[in-house]
Amino acid sequence: MAYSYEHSPSNADAMPLYNDSIFKIWNWFDDVWGCSDWVTWHKSNVTKYGTAAANDKFLHHWDNLAMASSAIDCRTFNTAFRDYFKKVGLYDYLFSGIEKIMQPVGTAGDVLTNVTSGISGTSKTLKVIMPIVLIVIVVFVIIYVSKGMKAISKK
Repeated sequence: MAYSYEHSPSNADAMPLYNDSIFKIWNWFDDVWGCSDWVTWHKSNVTKYGTAAANDKFLHHWDNLAMASSAIDCRTFNTAFRDYFKKVGLYDYLFSGIEKIMQPVGTAGDVLTNVTSGISGTSKTLKVIMPIVLIVIVVFVIIYVSKGMKAISKK
């Protein structure tokens, strides 16, 4: 996905896009960072600011993700994401409280990766299709009602 420079994961000074919580579902056309974008952004920050500053910055923004958002997919089901953050020593900080119990064991979470990707893709498609369907329905209702009104006025 092509992001503007201020939201590009390869820009260490970028503002992450994580506006995909279930409570913000009406932001129909928002783009959000995927798992690989978060990894790229962390690497960019390590290069520009060093490991300690990059880790602090990453965790600060990661904590802003909603529990029902892509954070669950990344830290639980995405192998590349998990492997990277295990390698840099941040993986355990991506979970808190009860979520620690839900951490995947081995590759058990990997089995669900394709399923969650499919659901995510469907959700993004519905965000675009639903407004169009609603507009079409409204137009047909208006046409139907106006034809009914014309028939009544002719009597």
